[in-house]
Amino acid sequence: MASLKEVAEQAGVSESTVSRALRGTGRVSAKTRAHVQEVANRLHFTLSRSASSLASGKTMRVTMVFTDTLNTWFNSAALEGAYEVLSEAGYDLVPMIVRTQADMQRFFERLPGNRNLDGMIVVSIMLDNTQVGILEDLTIPSVGLDARAIGGYSATVRVDDADSMHQAVQLLHSLGHERIGFVEMPDNPDFLFSAKLRSGAFMDAAREMGYEEENLALFEGRDSSKFRSFQDAVSETANRIISRPNRPTAICVETDDFAIALIYAMRRVGIRVPEDLAIIGFDDNDRSSMAELTTLHQDPVMMGRMAAEKAVALMHGETLHEPHSMLRTSLIMRSTTCRLGQ
Repeated sequence: MASLKEVAEQAGVSESTVSRALRGTGRVSAKTRAHVQEVANRLHFTLSRSASSLASGKTMRVTMVFTDTLNTWFNSAALEGAYEVLSEAGYDLVPMIVRTQADMQRFFERLPGNRNLDGMIVVSIMLDNTQVGILEDLTIPSVGLDARAIGGYSATVRVDDADSMHQAVQLLHSLGHERIGFVEMPDNPDFLFSAKLRSGAFMDAAREMGYEEENLALFEGRDSSKFRSFQDAVSETANRIISRPNRPTAICVETDDFAIALIYAMRRVGIRVPEDLAIIGFDDNDRSSMAELTTLHQDPVMMGRMAAEKAVALMHGETLHEPHSMLRTSLIMRSTTCRLGQ
């Protein structure tokens, strides 16, 4: 197969012009670009990723930072969406998992000198002030996917938690529930995730709708490391709900997976869902329809695509019309909610 130098000689241009013409970047006229492509085709030459990277100073690599296993519903779906876009644009997607705050700090400390990526997408993590400052000083774009705030990021894709919780409270209010509550997931003490915004948004929406404090319950997430298993965490939370004086007749749960587990835990002790306790989840994941769970629908595949599209545009030097996108969820009505007393 011919070399880059041979294509340049046959086309009568420099090697850098060949590289720019075949990559579709830089100031190369349409006539020259077509001529170079014709010569390359005739000589059966294909510009390699490494050659392109050396010529452009780019790695054609984007890092996507997660704090949990990649096979969770949200992470795997977001990864799929981002991969579709980045792969089509010619970028490699490199997932990175940071399991502790120390891992996160090391990653950010090394970022300023890291020449092995052209951009990054950070998923569902609240950044501290130091990390925000590092992102602001970077010369590569950073996109926050499911971010708690926009600080430090070149762009973000987020769900409108305030609107989502307003939808949930409005539904429960319309169904006649006077005592309502919100259930948080067990906490990873090393990180503050975007989903934790939901409990505060729920309580704010309930107060705005006229609920008194004595009729509101917040079941805070306990340290996940204190439980032997997910089921232990579910049982402990179910016990707190059941044993609460003036128990709520309806709850909204931080995620669908925890909501579905709570449904089974309640039914095991004779509490009927939805007759005795209405339950709303959040996600609309693959198991939600099977469990007939009323939930708030979000689309992490689409969110991953949007984050990657913003990253690609920024890496190409484009100015985003909407750098920070806020997405609305939709309420999916199923059989875990009903009118009180029905």
